[in-house]
Amino acid sequence: MNGPILVGVDGGGTRSTLVVADAQGRELARAAGEAGLVDPRDPERSARIIAGLARTALEQAGLREVPDAICAGLAGVGNEAERVAVHDALQASGVARRVRVASDGEIALEGAFAGGPGILLIAGTGSVAYGRAPDGRMERCGGWGMIVGDEGSGFALGRDGMKAALCSVDGREPRTVLLDAILTALDVDNPREVPPWAGRVPKSEIAALARVVLDAAEQGDAVARRVVESAAGELARHVTALAERLTPWSGEVPVVLHGGVLRSPLYASLVTRELSGDARAFRVQPPRMDAVHGALRYAAALVGEEVPV
Repeated sequence: MNGPILVGVDGGGTRSTLVVADAQGRELARAAGEAGLVDPRDPERSARIIAGLARTALEQAGLREVPDAICAGLAGVGNEAERVAVHDALQASGVARRVRVASDGEIALEGAFAGGPGILLIAGTGSVAYGRAPDGRMERCGGWGMIVGDEGSGFALGRDGMKAALCSVDGREPRTVLLDAILTALDVDNPREVPPWAGRVPKSEIAALARVVLDAAEQGDAVARRVVESAAGELARHVTALAERLTPWSGEVPVVLHGGVLRSPLYASLVTRELSGDARAFRVQPPRMDAVHGALRYAAALVGEEVPV
């Protein structure tokens, strides 16, 4: 095949997507599999998953040659030692001639703005924001985890929805449809069963309650609406803080909203409303490309190519 073969990987916390493409950005094959999330106890596991997906995709495309470059954007590579361990394992696997390992946020930012400036706000189970200044500086805000961070995330919405529902039992909050909705979602009859449930389930199950809270807010429940508005304000502060740290901007600051809970039209509109009240001008827009194509752009850069938008 003429020209370099590139591989991009979006390895999130629930699944991984791998795309093989040429230097013109044409997709040759795609494979999906288990989460690429890096386990600090076994960082090489992520490399094994990616290598397996790459072999599958290359076979589908009928390609026998080794790809020229791969960029794997993986959740959980904030620690440099883990990033290096995955990088070295990928290099040793022979999956590609050149290897780059980045965070899943980096590749999502690269795809969202096609390498240009802007701020990517991510709110799924957790929350974090990434930004690139017009002069190329990159910063992140938030992403400190569920104990001391993750404001505005699905986890925070679920947790605060449960808190508000239980406060209504005490009379510290007005009556709210959240109480019955959460008891139904948990399949329990008594509010006293909520705390032990919350103490034993994984973070993802609490985050799943975000949908219950958002539904109640959309139905006009005042307590749920207050929870959602407060969370939207927290997310907006991620963006405004990053915009300040990345000054100067020549005009409006481009913002892309990304992640499961921000697919809610109500929640996205509340975050946008919060941003419109700031002294700085923000422009919320759709992403130019997805995260896996952001990874392909990084892979192309390893061989001196530029993937067209």
